[in-house]
Amino acid sequence: MPDLRAALGLVLPRWQGYLLPRMRRYGLLPAYLRTGVLMALWHLPTLLMGGQYPGHSMLASMGSFVIACLLVLPIFSWLRLRSGSVLPAVLAHAVVSNVTTRLVWQLSAPGQDLDPMTVGLQGWPGWLVMAVLVSWLAWTKRL
Repeated sequence: MPDLRAALGLVLPRWQGYLLPRMRRYGLLPAYLRTGVLMALWHLPTLLMGGQYPGHSMLASMGSFVIACLLVLPIFSWLRLRSGSVLPAVLAHAVVSNVTTRLVWQLSAPGQDLDPMTVGLQGWPGWLVMAVLVSWLAWTKRL
């Protein structure tokens, strides 16, 4: 049976390839905000199952995941628009979903209790890294 998360990950080309270019006519920032919220809502089933932020309230999980989506979306979008292809954005999504969110747990000591709000790209340290990258992309007029 195929991995459901991997199958759902195939939807990214629709966000980046179809929705974002059409929403850009309202301005890039509104397009990012709308697409980021929709991207977070798309992942709602995994949030409801405790996937991204186990042990945290639904409100904290939803808020944190919306922030993570809003920060990562300009990066995915820049890859999509700069390359003219969805492939770089799809590969970046696969890396974010499968490597960076799990890498901290794989490299930590066995049995160590890690809080997803304080490690990885989906926690505040990752938000800072993504915010710096997005700020640099905006400052250098690459967005």
